[in-house]
Amino acid sequence: MPLQNLNLTPRGKARDPKRRLWGLAGLAVLTAAVYLLFMMRIQIVDGAKYLEETLSTTLSVIPVRAARGEIRDRDGEALAANRTGLNIVFYYSFFPRERAAELVGRLMALCAENGESWYDPLPLNADGSAFLEGREVDADALRENLSLSSYATASDCLYRLCERYGIEEEDPVRRREVAGACYGMLVRAFSLTNNEYTFAQDISLSTALRVKELSRELPGVDVAEEDIRSYPDGTVAPHLLGTVGPMSAGEWAEYREDGYQMSDDVGKFGVERYCESALRGTDGARTVEQGENGEILSEEETSPPQSGNSVYLTIDAGFQKRVQDILSDYIQSLRASGDPETGGNAKGGAVAVLDAGTGAVLALATYPSYDISTYYGDYNDLLNAEDTPLINRASDGLYRPGSTFKPVVAAAALGEGVISPADTVACTGVYTYYDTVIEGNTFHPTCLGVHGEIALIDALRESCNIFFYDVGRRTGIDAIDEYAVYCGLGTPTGLELGGAVGTLSSPETTEALGGSWTQGNVVQASIGQLDTMVSPLQMAVEAMTIANRGTRYKVYLIDEIRSYDGAELVEKTEPEVVSSFSMEEADFQAIMEGMVGVGLNMTNPDYALDTLGYRVAVKTGTPQVTEDTTNSAAIAFAPAEDAEVAVAVMLEEGYGANRLIRAILEAWEEEVRDG
Repeated sequence: MPLQNLNLTPRGKARDPKRRLWGLAGLAVLTAAVYLLFMMRIQIVDGAKYLEETLSTTLSVIPVRAARGEIRDRDGEALAANRTGLNIVFYYSFFPRERAAELVGRLMALCAENGESWYDPLPLNADGSAFLEGREVDADALRENLSLSSYATASDCLYRLCERYGIEEEDPVRRREVAGACYGMLVRAFSLTNNEYTFAQDISLSTALRVKELSRELPGVDVAEEDIRSYPDGTVAPHLLGTVGPMSAGEWAEYREDGYQMSDDVGKFGVERYCESALRGTDGARTVEQGENGEILSEEETSPPQSGNSVYLTIDAGFQKRVQDILSDYIQSLRASGDPETGGNAKGGAVAVLDAGTGAVLALATYPSYDISTYYGDYNDLLNAEDTPLINRASDGLYRPGSTFKPVVAAAALGEGVISPADTVACTGVYTYYDTVIEGNTFHPTCLGVHGEIALIDALRESCNIFFYDVGRRTGIDAIDEYAVYCGLGTPTGLELGGAVGTLSSPETTEALGGSWTQGNVVQASIGQLDTMVSPLQMAVEAMTIANRGTRYKVYLIDEIRSYDGAELVEKTEPEVVSSFSMEEADFQAIMEGMVGVGLNMTNPDYALDTLGYRVAVKTGTPQVTEDTTNSAAIAFAPAEDAEVAVAVMLEEGYGANRLIRAILEAWEEEVRDG
């Protein structure tokens, strides 16, 4: 059969391309119609319903606290760390302000049942009838926060708080307690822009579970896991570490421009405050969607928190602890003797230990001391305690240096060419120079011995006052003060945490104190008396400077700043020379040999320095406090010829400060030098 001209196509394929296009177009129209009907239902049929749901839904941004950087010793051992704790927090977006008194009252009762404490900054006594003593600044802030006059009484303030928060408690003690807890929200500026408020910190798990159980009855109240500052051993260097706490109104004015919230904790003193910007992390944020009835519809961490940097100190925790114990044990042993002649009335003391080659602080100990981990709970007792344990005697205490000042006078006299190491002065036990220049002179300062013709080395070893009276008089107060500053006395040490500057004896100082400078004042100044007042830390700087033949390093406590995990170095402190004077080697040798002789005079096996394996340069002093009381002081550096460490000890109304040096050096060898 003949083939016909047929339109044949492969099996399974469309015979007409136009039909295919019409099919696709129809499908598109059908899909569009379905979506259109769906949108009509949403916008027209169910529009009111969805509008109501939209309007009743709220979005809130809640901060996610960043971990505060840790404080560690030179070897990385934690001194101030973090642990996870449970806090009761209020979220402003969900917290019914009109029910504040009711909710606060319920939480207070719950916390009280479980032995928990809560934030209460109100400076009023138990029933609110009077301001607390010593809280004048807080009382003024209270009046200002409540828009009251400066004459408003405690009762006026309490009335305004009760009015503001709707507090209707009849019992005055209970009324004051609720007002105090509510005032915390005002102090911490709890608001839409400061959305989180911590009511109670570090609560127990049982308390946290109870709060969670009552969540429907406590709108806007939650339990949050947050980092809490902890101290592995709060007795180690508490004065240096410092602590963190709620911001005051003054601090809020200082920190608000740096992006802080009023609810943030900040460093209050010590390293915590000095390194606040380094330790502080960057908070993250969590966005919470909440329905009309308060239920959480969704939750998302919209920005992660960034932990703060960690600070590494120059101190060794083990060495610091041992120095504190050496000081504490010795003072307590003096007190136990009960003999005022041998330190039975000792009130306290301090030890400063420096790296002689860098100025780095190896230990700063003060006694009495305290535990930083219980600082807030113990604060009132510490504030009123005998012998003021809150004072850092090592850097802030001021004392006459006594004969520990004599190496400075020796350096000035040698440096100015007033004497040579071989020159002698005749010691007869009484200084009579002024008899020759002042008619009817009655000023006859004395020495503790009669030393005859004596040169510098023996004068230092025997601590001959007559030698230094005469040499100091000839050198003059201006040169003595110049070298004292070279040696770090009466001038800032450079310590990051600051410290007392003190004073040097001079005509200007005497006149400022209401006295008159006389010729004889210079001889008293030459043995570390009169108006010379220095800190134990400055005395350690003096020892370091003499040991370095006139080179003084800036004192520093902050060694490094690293990332939170320690992996990345952010900042490193390098040793810095802040002053120097030229000291001939022969002059240094004379001063050093005299000071070594002081150490060799210590023959009691418990305190002797001649068996340490290296020589130790020492100078002791018994500075007068009143006519009837004296302190005990000592400075030292070792090894004498090439010093690695400088030490200063001051005992208030104590005895035998030099007796601590051997124990301190042994601890240094074991914990630092060979540790």
